[in-house]
Amino acid sequence: MTGSETKPSQADNIHIRVIKLSESDDVLKFIRIHFYPDEPMNIGSAQGHPDLEDEQFNISQIAHGSSLMAVQQETTDGILSERIVGVLLSGPKYSNEAEHLFKEAARFGSSNWGTQVGILAQTERDSNVYERYNVERALHVHAIAVDKSLRGLAIATRLIKKFKGLGRELKYPLMTLDCTSFYSAKLAERLGMDCVNVIKYADYLDKEGKVVYKPPSPHEYLKTYAMRL
Repeated sequence: MTGSETKPSQADNIHIRVIKLSESDDVLKFIRIHFYPDEPMNIGSAQGHPDLEDEQFNISQIAHGSSLMAVQQETTDGILSERIVGVLLSGPKYSNEAEHLFKEAARFGSSNWGTQVGILAQTERDSNVYERYNVERALHVHAIAVDKSLRGLAIATRLIKKFKGLGRELKYPLMTLDCTSFYSAKLAERLGMDCVNVIKYADYLDKEGKVVYKPPSPHEYLKTYAMRL
């Protein structure tokens, strides 16, 4: 998850709603511009750009009906239009998630996507939210992105707050998210979420003992957060 906010405020013409499946292509274009170029594990990898499987996985979450879009409404010549200014992509996960992720990591091997799934499998196993919170499932945030020109307007905060309400409506007992960036972790902490696992990038090594991810400062950790709904 990426996205930084330093000057919270409200924008009256920004509205948040569930993403429609028909909007998948537009969302993909948005995250290619406003998510991946700043995502620490992506830019800190040897490859420096996402695999196709990475993009497909994030967009596939829209089908669950739990992903959100922040849109800015504009009226030109009497015609109302919308443009995407933020997205939150999420989906369900269950108590066998770590086992599933380790199998997927093995299947994709040393590819960029396989390596990323591997570190996510480790944090899933070590955070162990199902025993920690005594739940069988959770609603997990896979990505949050905000339009680069509108960061500082608390859009990510609004997306997460709306997401909490949606999670309750969908009867999930818990929400979780993996914060790959310094800024998203700070946001999770400001919103009162529990930090349930920390992996320092400098300590995450491949089979040859080399550091896998070398993101720029101040991104040093992959932190996992959880909150009861």
